[in-house]
Amino acid sequence: MGTDPSFFSAPRVEARELNYEELDAEMKRLQKLIREASKTQDIVPRAETEEELSVTAVVSSQLDQLSCALMAEMNGLPVPSVSVQVRIKSRSAVASPKMTVCVQPPLAVTQDQFVLDSMGSGSESVVRFSVFLNGVYPPADLSGDIAVSYSSATELNPAGIPRVSQCKFVLPLRLVCIPSSALKNGTFKITIDTNKPPISLSDVFPDFSEKVENNDSALGFQFITGSRVIVLASKTSQRYRIQSESFEDMWLVVKDLLQGLQRHCVSLGVSDFQNSFSGPVPLTEYFHTLDQHFQLRVSAQQYQDLLSERAVQFRAIQRRLLTRFKDKTPGPLHNLDTLMEGTYRQVLALADAADDTRERLNQAFVRLRSATHLLILLLSLWQRLNSEQSDILEATLLPLLTDTPQLGWEESVDAAVSHLLKTCLSRSPKDQAISLSSGPLTLPKDTARLKKHITLLCERLGKGGRLSLCSEANAPAALMMPVSCESIPEPIVEQEEETLQDSTQFIKKKQPSKRVKSKSDSSKESSKEKKEKDSGKESKKDSGKDSTKESKKDSGKEKESKVSSKESKREPKDPAKESSKDKESAREKDPSKESGKEKTKVSRKSSVKVKEKKSEAGDAE
Repeated sequence: MGTDPSFFSAPRVEARELNYEELDAEMKRLQKLIREASKTQDIVPRAETEEELSVTAVVSSQLDQLSCALMAEMNGLPVPSVSVQVRIKSRSAVASPKMTVCVQPPLAVTQDQFVLDSMGSGSESVVRFSVFLNGVYPPADLSGDIAVSYSSATELNPAGIPRVSQCKFVLPLRLVCIPSSALKNGTFKITIDTNKPPISLSDVFPDFSEKVENNDSALGFQFITGSRVIVLASKTSQRYRIQSESFEDMWLVVKDLLQGLQRHCVSLGVSDFQNSFSGPVPLTEYFHTLDQHFQLRVSAQQYQDLLSERAVQFRAIQRRLLTRFKDKTPGPLHNLDTLMEGTYRQVLALADAADDTRERLNQAFVRLRSATHLLILLLSLWQRLNSEQSDILEATLLPLLTDTPQLGWEESVDAAVSHLLKTCLSRSPKDQAISLSSGPLTLPKDTARLKKHITLLCERLGKGGRLSLCSEANAPAALMMPVSCESIPEPIVEQEEETLQDSTQFIKKKQPSKRVKSKSDSSKESSKEKKEKDSGKESKKDSGKDSTKESKKDSGKEKESKVSSKESKREPKDPAKESSKDKESAREKDPSKESGKEKTKVSRKSSVKVKEKKSEAGDAE
């Protein structure tokens, strides 16, 4: 291009000595960070050790003097309420935090949403509300949740990053029941065993100590909703019996009893206190509660279908009437107005019945949750499950907090229990399923399948099965084979495949020599016959062969006979070989034809060998 090339060269960089000690220290530090980061694989980032907004809830030890309940009394008993005080502390400036309170029905709160004022660094805010019973059935859980949402500003995001601080609170049992006299009769009974001498019930239930009878060995609980539960402490054995007319209503009392026993033993410094349940597991009573809930689900679905049909009918009658009214020549209505009025009344009646069924279904679902909580507790005590296994069992039997027409409790629990039975609770690792059915969950026809699966779950736990979600328990196992089929180990399969491949290759290579082999064998047999008859051997020797050719041919025949004997040893009997034997026998019967064919073959083969010798002689020259 006419330009001078550049002769610039980069200066040599001075070599610096490396400090290997510093490099090793840096490598160790980085490896430690990598190990810590790889330990947790959570999608949600871990929370900071100290949150910017701390939330604590304190439940009053006394009931409110003036009840805040919407229902003044229930079954002739006053409905109490208890106040909860929430204290919110801020470490940095927070703008307009919002607090939400959540309790399970039939519990209710005086106010569930709070918008707080903006808080500066180090400021504190206090919020109070009351909780009360707002239904004619006892709750399944006496705990509540509080969540405070706020935004914290950062250098990269001045508008603020949304954050949530949460806390829990537990309501007293006195909120839903009062002490009563202990009647020693009950349809449903549960016995809890302990490893320590019996404790006074007044120490276990300090809020109900004024009604303890028979030297602190019997105590009655009268629920505001109407049911009654009695607790009896044995004087001679280390047992406690809980009995009631309602199976699911015993859940709250049993839970409070176990917590009170544990709390009292901890206060005395006893560390080896244990509870147990010797059985039997009350599945019959539990299935009765399950059937009640399922029947109400079916009734609610039927009412919904009938309501849809009547609504369609009502719209069709309306269209007919509008067509008649728009007609210029008015005609008779043919009782369409009467039919419309009757359909309208049916729609209203079905809507009221559907609402009533939905309300009863909500009550049945809460009762089913209470019964399920009690069943989980008894199974945990029966098999001494740890906290992780109890959580897995609770997530399996209580997958839903609310029951909806689209997704109900029965189909959800059936799918979850089936998953456990096919994975960690399978009979053997070979019985574990590789893939599980992922079809849509619909309302089942009946509860027979669900009852069978729950019974199997209890049986597998009773036989030593353990609940686990680790990879070993859920590792895919071999495919399920029929009874008549047996699995073949992989090394044997490979050996058989190799032998088959070798035999097929050998057969392919020696395929044209089979005829020669069969013909040589037949010729030998025919020659023997001719020797006996003195008429066969002369024709073969006078075929014009040289002695050297005869020796080569004999050696080739011997080799072929050896190969054929090896093949006969290796290869199994085939129908093809049987047919070849039949052909050989036919050839033995007709030796004259065979000898003629053999002569022509030998002459051709000898001519080929003569040509090969001539070509070799020419090359040597």
